[in-house]
Amino acid sequence: MKTLLWICVVAVACVACGRQKAEAPAAPPPVVPVVDTLVQEGDSDTLFFSPVEENFFSGADGIFEEFLYEFAADTLLQMHRIHFPLPYINNKGKELLLGEQDWSSSNLLCLTDIYHTLFEHDAEMDAERDTAMAKVDLECVDMQTGIVRTFRFEKQEGCWYLLRVWESGVKSYKHRDFYAFYHRFVTDSLYQSRHVNDPMTFVTVDPEDDFNIIEANIDMEQWFAFHPLSPEQLMINVDYGVKATRRPNRKILTCKSLGGNFNTTSYFRRIDGEWMLTRFEDMSN
Repeated sequence: MKTLLWICVVAVACVACGRQKAEAPAAPPPVVPVVDTLVQEGDSDTLFFSPVEENFFSGADGIFEEFLYEFAADTLLQMHRIHFPLPYINNKGKELLLGEQDWSSSNLLCLTDIYHTLFEHDAEMDAERDTAMAKVDLECVDMQTGIVRTFRFEKQEGCWYLLRVWESGVKSYKHRDFYAFYHRFVTDSLYQSRHVNDPMTFVTVDPEDDFNIIEANIDMEQWFAFHPLSPEQLMINVDYGVKATRRPNRKILTCKSLGGNFNTTSYFRRIDGEWMLTRFEDMSN
């Protein structure tokens, strides 16, 4: 049994070494502050992928993450899926109505290629694939400036539309405590080492067989050899309406790329009052 376990651990370590750091998501660019005029210099397009086909502008949408992929990729689609004038309330409580030109020149949607979703129970994760979902909030949490910018999307006649945007302080954010922990977790290696369970369960796809899953317990040294990079300043959280309990003992954090090639799930448990990473799944392509 010990020999078999050692083989699993070695296999995991080999997978780790084979993964290039370049595949990990880069740290997001600084957030461009939005002023009352909402006019910024430079190109405002947020293009990660090639423009979508014209026929995507009509017809029913599927799950939200597929729509978000296209919405972030193409500013022309954004013009079709935003209700103008768009209500926008800045962090000072001032309400503005944005026209198409205001949106195009503002860099208001500061998306990175990576987005997160927080859950507390495994069953809640089904919301990510629920085509019946009618309302989703996209939250851009800037830990450095202390501002949360929320984009409210609703499905109307089968299609997702952006209806309004508002800003608030991190202090009033419902996931404030956990994201404050997670921000320090990804930026402070010493702090991280104290909040990773040793040993920790690691799960990944067999590099020689996409239909086979490798699961093994790894130690701290192996964790730091291959753990993926995470955004340090800007956290993009997709809120499917899952209610957070007042003092949860478990958090499940999914981390995905808009293109779908990066996909990890981190399982945290509160042990002796401290959040600890107890399980990490890497299903990236």
